[in-house]
Amino acid sequence: MILTASLLLLSLPAPPPLGGGEVVLLKDKPSRKFAYVLPGERWLTVGDDLPIVHQGGTGFAVQTDGEALLVDTDGDGIPERRIEGSLNEDTGERKAFCLLEGTRTSGADLRYGVRLRNQGKGWEWAPSGAVQGKLGGQKIVVIDQDGDGIFGEIGQDALIVGSGKRATFLSATMHVDGKLMALRVNSEGTQLELEPYQGAIGTLDLATDFEADGRVLGAVVKSSDGKHSFDLARSSGPLTVPSGRYRLHSGLLGLGEARVEVLEGNMKPMQVQTGQATSLAWGGPSRAEFTYQRSGNDLQFDPNEVWWYGAAGEEYKGWAPRGKSPEFTVVERKLGTELLKALFPGSC
Repeated sequence: MILTASLLLLSLPAPPPLGGGEVVLLKDKPSRKFAYVLPGERWLTVGDDLPIVHQGGTGFAVQTDGEALLVDTDGDGIPERRIEGSLNEDTGERKAFCLLEGTRTSGADLRYGVRLRNQGKGWEWAPSGAVQGKLGGQKIVVIDQDGDGIFGEIGQDALIVGSGKRATFLSATMHVDGKLMALRVNSEGTQLELEPYQGAIGTLDLATDFEADGRVLGAVVKSSDGKHSFDLARSSGPLTVPSGRYRLHSGLLGLGEARVEVLEGNMKPMQVQTGQATSLAWGGPSRAEFTYQRSGNDLQFDPNEVWWYGAAGEEYKGWAPRGKSPEFTVVERKLGTELLKALFPGSC
């Protein structure tokens, strides 16, 4: 079957970047309705504090009060805000938003948004916001993905260039007006520096040889050394990238209204040689692997226990074919002899 498939804006001029390129000033953008899709989102257990460094200490103090939390939101060391969260009657989960405000060690204002949740096993937290700036008319968003309060951690934090909501890992390089630029974000997230990338480059193409009825909404790749990450869904052809070995970290397909998650699965790494083009044929035709029980001529299997793979070995999650069932052929592995054919239960 074919799967077609914060910155405080000072009046003083910004200091020049180390390489004489461009500086982008960043400022805090906390968000109650966190809509960014992160490649490596983490929820962290709430302990004695929310570990965001500020002039008053290494974190914002937290205390438990029954099933609620008391949180120091202004950095004075006194937990003054009681948080119970809104309850989802169906799931039993409680959710809340909290804004931490203070002063960074540099003297710049700090406004750090936090998501809180309790799924019945204690409170967890994750960042709920970003730092954001503009280069020309292009928006740049940096997210403290790992929640340590430190921005600029290549391969750990997250980056969005443009108006989309899907992030890549924070990369040592990014594209600006079609040019590959070296990137650096300072630890407080108040400044981003760009200069032309001087290293060896090649091209990587996941668009030309993709076989699908649907659209590629996301295709995040990451270099083996963790320094470079790109969303190749944003490119309609070859994209210039630093030379090296890349893996597909995650992706998303749109099949009508359905959304299908893409994982690396059995896909081999993609090697980008200096001065050369690398492309990948992926998508359809697809194949399925499944477990089954056989009794005489009867074959039984669970449609929820089917693993779907594309042409390059990539794995698809959350895809359930609609309409007429695909036909499954069971063959003897060594001889390739056909044993049985099967359809999803209730199909014809």
